[in-house]
Amino acid sequence: MSFERLKMIILMFLKICFLSSKLLASSDQDCLNSSFYIKNISVDLTKESINEARSQAEYKAKLIGFKRLTDRLIVENRKLKFGKIEISSLVDYLKINKEANSDKRYLANFDICFNRNLIINFFRNNKLQYAETYREPIAVLPIFKGPRGFVLWDERDKWYSKWQRELRSVDGLVKLRLAKGNFSLNRILSANVLLNSNKELIKKLIDYENTNALILVVAEPILMRNGKTYLSTFAKFYNKSGKLETTIYRNKFPLKKTSSFYDIDTSLLENEVIKIIKSIEFNWKKNNLIDTSVYNEVDLIIPIKSVNSTNLKKELLFNDKLIKVRSTSGFKEKGFIKIQNEIIFYENKTEDSFENIKRSSFNSVKKLKYVKDIRIIQKDITIWPSVIQKLEKLPFVIEVKIISITNTKGRMIVKFMGNKKTFFQAAFEKNLNFKDFNSSQYLLIN
Repeated sequence: MSFERLKMIILMFLKICFLSSKLLASSDQDCLNSSFYIKNISVDLTKESINEARSQAEYKAKLIGFKRLTDRLIVENRKLKFGKIEISSLVDYLKINKEANSDKRYLANFDICFNRNLIINFFRNNKLQYAETYREPIAVLPIFKGPRGFVLWDERDKWYSKWQRELRSVDGLVKLRLAKGNFSLNRILSANVLLNSNKELIKKLIDYENTNALILVVAEPILMRNGKTYLSTFAKFYNKSGKLETTIYRNKFPLKKTSSFYDIDTSLLENEVIKIIKSIEFNWKKNNLIDTSVYNEVDLIIPIKSVNSTNLKKELLFNDKLIKVRSTSGFKEKGFIKIQNEIIFYENKTEDSFENIKRSSFNSVKKLKYVKDIRIIQKDITIWPSVIQKLEKLPFVIEVKIISITNTKGRMIVKFMGNKKTFFQAAFEKNLNFKDFNSSQYLLIN
């Protein structure tokens, strides 16, 4: 049996083990598809009996959860008509976090796991466009430019406090975090420095917040030459390198009173915060739409770079129980090694030997003797189960098919629904970065 054939067998074995462990671990997880998991739904109902109150509370929680789910996933939401049976059939399970009751009153907090496939079919049947790919976290820093100058990092500031409150309840596909900085950063990160797009300092803030981007959200009351006052707002997006990429939102609207210039109505600020968040969500979902009517596939090349090698310290005979080598540094604690055309499995190792060996694994050819200093190799293909798992979790992946494995790389075909742009964006969010390898294949570069 060739080494390439053996690697295919080992790969499939690893995949089976990996997927089995994943399935076993899933019993401890709240929901396998986090995009379809709605948390923290509170319900309080009083009815003629506790059983009626409990039953209707559960149904109300499912309605609230479904509304939040559609807000999260659908690009342009519209009023949907659905019956009690239909909603209940879309739920995998309902988890009760806490509950309290009297004879007629029932209070509870729920988490709901919706069935991904059934929800997708529901969207498809109702011709709803949607996305399900999460965006890596983005830091958000509010800046208010008032008549007395710039204000940032101040919890007493209305603009900052509105963002602080709204970001606590954001439940979309884009994870937004309020940037808090630290003492040393906040001393040097003035509004002028930020708005002048100082790449180095902005990158430091992004790194400190443990995100891969920053959005500056600026609100400014302005006085026009005609004497009218306006509130101007905009949002600037900086990538992980601290570079300004684009202005993702801009708005300007009149203030009702001139005095508002000095004391902005908090409801106006709150509305703008909500509009900016919705704009960020809308653009992300629009760029990551899943079109279930399109079937696609990509041909991927996965490099295998890690090869460990050593040499026999003495002859290896057909009845030896261990293999003495120069060094086992870099080799796995147990696994397979190759000597010429023979595959050998070992249960454990020391600094200079492989022990508890099983010769001629996978029916490979066993020789009576190997001479001293002959080369022993072990190729690390553990990258494969990791890549496979990530790809199989991507939206609308139908099949991950292994085509071949060589000494330097492996090849797989991934079939999915939707367009390639959405696929590669979703892969990038899973830290899988591909680039064009040739006209028809893509190479993993990270």
